[in-house]
Amino acid sequence: MKGIKAHTHEDRTRVIEEMIPLVRKRFGDNLLGLAAQGSYARGEDGPYSDLELIAFLKKKPKGEMVSGMAKIRDGMLVELLWTTREKYLQRTIDVTDEWYLAGSDVLLPIINKEYICNIGTYQAKRVKENCLKHAAERFYELQESTTKLLNAIEDDNLENIGLVAFDMFMHMLVVLSFINQTPYVTFSRFVTQAKQFPMKPDGFDKFAAIMIEGDYRDLSRLEEAATTVFDGLEQLMDDLDVELYYDNIDPNRPVRNV
Repeated sequence: MKGIKAHTHEDRTRVIEEMIPLVRKRFGDNLLGLAAQGSYARGEDGPYSDLELIAFLKKKPKGEMVSGMAKIRDGMLVELLWTTREKYLQRTIDVTDEWYLAGSDVLLPIINKEYICNIGTYQAKRVKENCLKHAAERFYELQESTTKLLNAIEDDNLENIGLVAFDMFMHMLVVLSFINQTPYVTFSRFVTQAKQFPMKPDGFDKFAAIMIEGDYRDLSRLEEAATTVFDGLEQLMDDLDVELYYDNIDPNRPVRNV
């Protein structure tokens, strides 16, 4: 595999050292700081981990439509994003639609340690309120994916049942992150972390077990688990006073209250 090779933490460190003067040249006086993200920043990078870097700028370069690059170098994916402090905090730390995946971001200073560490002290506001808002918004995607799963079960669609079931499971995991006001550390830990959440719907562990064991071809068991966990999530949302269902379909009236 030419495009995939194993590398050590030290290999990634050498790539960073190589990139420092290149980043300085690219942004000049507009550069405020440079940091590593992801598994390298956490000290958890494995043989096939990518390298994620982020450059903080005074202002976005004029006329640029993109704000980053991704290149495969000697079988390692190297990503460099550039943004302003305000945009980074808004996208990553404040509770937005992608917060469940980005909210636990760790920055390892490379250039301007004081500046990078200052960003790390930022605290998001109205976390609970915004998390419940996004949980409600994401619930509609979960409802749609659940109906697709039930249709696939009804049709004995064994060829596609696994993909549809995992789609529902993924939407469930996203909603649970917002409900528990806890973002995931990394994609590879979604299930492990979700199993430890204090707030989970009835039936979650059974549904998760089916996904983990790959036993989703037992359609009767899968249907029972899917409906149980969906009912459980409805009850959990109701306990949190999150309104999900409305009789009116008038777009001129409020959609939801959280």
